[in-house]
Amino acid sequence: MKKIKVNIVVPSLVQGGGPRVIFSYANYLVEQGHDVVVYVPILYVWPKVRNGKINWKTSVGNFLRGNKLKWFDNKFKIKLIFKISDSYIRDSDIIMATAWQTAQSVYNLDDSKGKKVYFIQGYEVNDEGTNKIEVEDSYKLGMNMLTITNWLKELIRSVSEQKVKVIHNWTRDEEFIREEKQINNPRSIIMLGNTAIHKGWSLGLEILKKAQEKYNCRIILYGVRQIPDLPESFEFYQQPKRELLMKLYSEADICLFPSIREGWGLIVTEAMAHKCAVVGNNTGVVLELCKDEETALISKSKTVEDLENKLFRVIEDERLMKKLQDNGYELAKKYSFSNQSKIFEEYLLSLVE
Repeated sequence: MKKIKVNIVVPSLVQGGGPRVIFSYANYLVEQGHDVVVYVPILYVWPKVRNGKINWKTSVGNFLRGNKLKWFDNKFKIKLIFKISDSYIRDSDIIMATAWQTAQSVYNLDDSKGKKVYFIQGYEVNDEGTNKIEVEDSYKLGMNMLTITNWLKELIRSVSEQKVKVIHNWTRDEEFIREEKQINNPRSIIMLGNTAIHKGWSLGLEILKKAQEKYNCRIILYGVRQIPDLPESFEFYQQPKRELLMKLYSEADICLFPSIREGWGLIVTEAMAHKCAVVGNNTGVVLELCKDEETALISKSKTVEDLENKLFRVIEDERLMKKLQDNGYELAKKYSFSNQSKIFEEYLLSLVE
């Protein structure tokens, strides 16, 4: 098999689900003998539609972090560069943009830097919608576009009418639960603690408070940043290590997924891999892969009342909960890391062959 040089440009090394996907693929490529370098720009400049202004917050953060990736065990090289330009990036076979903010800069690079790939993991329009034109313009650049769901593919094509490759996200093979799942009484519910509006935080928090009050449920939350004013009875784990996070999934009966808009939602398939019954809104991986009443209980209206009623149904009906746990587990197994990463590698090789 041909060994290739791959350059990946990321906005920063901040912890998150999207970066974890990118860095896991990068590690896999290194393990297969490919030469991978991840580039992080210090001078983080907005696209020209914002008059080339510097994003100082991200720029300063990138400088202070340097090339240290503290939350992920990387096998690839990380290079901190002054800015995204031909002077700072090596020649390679593939050059990949991973965010709309850097897509234009990557596109402007010389062809010697590699075949240009744009890896899109979500519709990155902010909650206010102020960057909608910028995001959609990035789809029209003419790069080889790769995304994670068919609904994202159709959205991109409605804007650009260009060819888009879909490779679904995954769960690591070793993170699937092997032992028999124990049912808790009262139930345990896990949810991502992220206060961004599109993550449905306020909606989810309201439902969890009612669930604990009515059923005395154990509530497990985790996230990158500590969240103020949580009920004292709620458990919160800040940036838990993977071993602890997998343990928390194993201890939970149900995963609540209240996101209003999501590219994928790694918590869903990770929870399924640990036989958590998923109750969630119809977005991201739930919209893409799940079947209502079979692999998840799905709220299409995305209202507090509907999502709450569905969660309470699962809490009260152990037979339904067990069915969702078992079916979700079988669904997640179809999207293992070993399978999806191989597809990712083959896609990149096809571009240079």
